Amino acid sequence: MAARKEAPVTDFLKEVSLFDGMPDKTLSQIFKLGKVHEYKAGEAIIEEGQPGGNLHIMINGRAEVSKSGKQPGDKKYLADLSRGSIFGEMSVFDNAPYSATVKAREDCSVHVVKGEDFKKFLKKNPDVAYDVFCTLISLISSRLRRTNLAFSLLEFN
Repeated sequence: MAARKEAPVTDFLKEVSLFDGMPDKTLSQIFKLGKVHEYKAGEAIIEEGQPGGNLHIMINGRAEVSKSGKQPGDKKYLADLSRGSIFGEMSVFDNAPYSATVKAREDCSVHVVKGEDFKKFLKKNPDVAYDVFCTLISLISSRLRRTNLAFSLLEFN
C-alpha cells in the first residue's frame, strides 16, 4: 500500500451517500481530512479483528467484503464495494476492531480519513454532523434489517 498526498478532484465524494447533497466547500474540507491510498488486486485494505477507527471511501476500483467462518480459513462473502462505497464507519464511532475484511478485487484507490479527525470535524460543524448521523443511522438500519431477514430465512430452512 502506498500513500499519495496530491489531491485528486473531490467529485467522488458527491457519489457517497453519507455526504449526499453537501456543498462543494464541505466536500473539499472532508477530502482534506484524509489521504488517498492505492491497493493492488488481492491486497487486504482492512482485516477483520484489526484495530479500527478509520473511515474508508472507495474512489475507484472494486473490493469485496468478507467475514470469517466457523472453520479456520473459511470466509463468507458479504458484499461488493465500488466507487462511492464507504466502510469502516462503524469503528469510527464505537472504537471496536473492524468487523469484516475488505480485499481489493482489482487495483483501487481508497480515501482514508482518521476517525479522530472526522469526529473533530463533525464537532466543529454541527449541521454537517446532523446530516451525517441521519444518513449513518439510515445505512446501519438498512444493514440490520437485511441481517435480520437473512437470519430469519436461515431459521426456517
